[in-house]
Amino acid sequence: MEGLTAFILTNLRYTNQSLTLGEFDILKTGNIITILLFGIIFLLIFLNIFNSSKLSLLSLVIILICSVGGLLTLIFFNLLQFKDEKVFYVIIFSVINLFILTGLLQLYLSKSGRLQIIRNLFLTVFIFLLSASALFLSVYFYQDDYNLISEKKIDSDAGIIFGAAVWGGNRPSPVLRERINKGYEMWQKQFVKKLVLTGGGSPNEMTEADVAKNELIKYGMKENSLIIENSSNSTIEQIFFLRDKLYRRQKWNSVVLISDNFHLLRVKEIADFNGIKNYTVSTDTPLSAEGKLVYCIKEVFAILSFWMFGIG
Repeated sequence: MEGLTAFILTNLRYTNQSLTLGEFDILKTGNIITILLFGIIFLLIFLNIFNSSKLSLLSLVIILICSVGGLLTLIFFNLLQFKDEKVFYVIIFSVINLFILTGLLQLYLSKSGRLQIIRNLFLTVFIFLLSASALFLSVYFYQDDYNLISEKKIDSDAGIIFGAAVWGGNRPSPVLRERINKGYEMWQKQFVKKLVLTGGGSPNEMTEADVAKNELIKYGMKENSLIIENSSNSTIEQIFFLRDKLYRRQKWNSVVLISDNFHLLRVKEIADFNGIKNYTVSTDTPLSAEGKLVYCIKEVFAILSFWMFGIG
C-alpha cells in the first residue's frame, strides 16, 4: 500500500528521505484500495466468527494457510533485491488477499459453511484480471497536460527529464533522445525555468543524466539552467531527490514531469503521493502497437507495486 505499508517499508530503506506518518493521506489511491481490501477482510473475519457454528474445519484451515502465506509473502518481499522479483511477489500477495476476501465472503453467504476452492479460484483470478485491465486502460489512454500548459501559459519551476538507457559511445538511446528533445522544447518555450536531468549509469559508461546534459549543451543550453542527479536507479529515487533536494528546499510551486506516455501515470502517482504539484508531458517516442502494449502491461504491475508496497 502506498501509505502505511509503504511508510514502514520505505523507512527501512530511505531513513532520511521517507515521508513522516503525519504526511499520511488516506485519500491517496493506494491507501483507499488497501484500506477497503483489508477493512472488508477484517469485517468478514469478524462476521464469520459469529457464524462459526456453520463453518467446516477444512475451510477455516484453508483461510488460515492463505493468511499465513500472505504474511510470509510480505516478509519475503522486504528481503528481495531485484525489482522483477518484487513485482512477482506483488502479484502473489494481491492474488492471495483476493482469494481470502472472496473465500470469507463465500463462507459468510454459504449455507453449507464449506469453501468451494475451484469456484473461488476462478472468481479470484477474474477479479484480479478485471482490476488489472481497468488499470491497463488508464495507462494506455493516459492524457498528458501539454495542451493545458500551452493554453494557460503555465510557468513551472523546472522540467524533470527521467533517465533512460544510454547506448555505446555514450549516446542517448532513442527513448532518452526524445525525453531530452521534449525537455528542451519545454524550456525553449519558457514553460519551465530549468531542467532537472536524472538517472545513474552502469560501470564504465556515462550516466544517463550526464549524457542528457551533454546533448542539451550541444543544443545551446547553459549549464546554469541544468540540474544534475546522476546516482538514482529508479523512478521513485528520482522523485525523492526532486522532493528533498529541490522542491521543498527551494520552495518550488510546480514542476513538469517529462517521460513517455505509458510511464506518466506512475510518475504522477508517485509525485502526487510525495506532495509535489506537477503537470505531465509526454514525449514523441514512436512505438509500435505491440511495443506500447508490452510497456503498458509492465506499467500496470509497476503501479500496483507502488500502491501496495511503495516501490517504483
